[in-house]
Amino acid sequence: MDEIATDYDDRIRQAREQKGLSQSELANELNEKASLITKLERGDTLPTDSVQSKLEKFLDVSLTGEGGSSEDADWDGGSASGSYTLGDVVKRKD
Repeated sequence: MDEIATDYDDRIRQAREQKGLSQSELANELNEKASLITKLERGDTLPTDSVQSKLEKFLDVSLTGEGGSSEDADWDGGSASGSYTLGDVVKRKD
């Protein structure tokens, strides 16, 4: 599947709320655990491909594509030596 959007958690929550469903109701519809929906909406975990598919179909929402911040577009990363450090790759979530 395509790369997951950085704001996937907000997209899931907003689409669920738009349908007027609680987290447990959505979990029942998708045949998943309510705790998984909670973790997804908090951004604590990424959806597997199968869960992502279920969410996109049921909620009629895309969890891929544009959604990154503008600072991502300006980033060229790497160092003068051409190698990368962990700081070049990891994005902190404070």
